[in-house]
Formats: sequence, structure tokens, C-alpha cells
Amino acid sequence: VLEAPMPALPAEDASIKDHAIYNKWVADEKKVRSYLMASMSNDLQVQHESMQDSRKILLNLSELYGDTSRNARIQLTAELYGTKMDEGSSVNDHVLKMINAIECL
Repeated sequence: VLEAPMPALPAEDASIKDHAIYNKWVADEKKVRSYLMASMSNDLQVQHESMQDSRKILLNLSELYGDTSRNARIQLTAELYGTKMDEGSSVNDHVLKMINAIECL
């Protein structure tokens, strides 16, 4: 369900096999969504309850907690701790740069 595309809604005159494939996919999608929701904290469940597609839920979770956000935080932290004020530069500019780095974190 998370990897295969959703099959098209079969027409009324489609074969029983086409209807069965579609119905199985819908049932499997509901299971996956239920498993995802059950494994979340209450706060995350509330945040994702309006999402009906398990792929969207998983994508949002990946954006929130995935490796890319972790790497970005590490990079921003290193930049923040490595920021030094250049001699003769404006204190105001340095403070603004630090504030921007903190806000990004």
C-alpha cells in the first residue's frame, strides 16, 4: 500500500477480479492507516487524524522526524557553535546572524 500506486476505481461493468483488487487495496490502506495511528502519541494522532492517506501521514512523519531533519539540525547546531564574530564587524550583524541560526533550529 505504501509503495504501489492506488488502483483506479473500477467501473460498474468491470470484472469481479478488478473490483476485488480495488477492495483489497482499500482494506489494506485502512489497516496501514490504523497501524500508523495506533503507534503514535495522542498529540500526533490529533495532528494526523484529518489525513486519510497513509502515505501522506508517513511522509509528514518523515519530514518531522526523518534523517534529513536530523542532519539539518546537526548542521545548524555546528554552524551556530562555530560562528565567531570577525574583528571590526558589527555586533548587531553578528547578533542577527546568531538569532537567525537559533530560529532555524
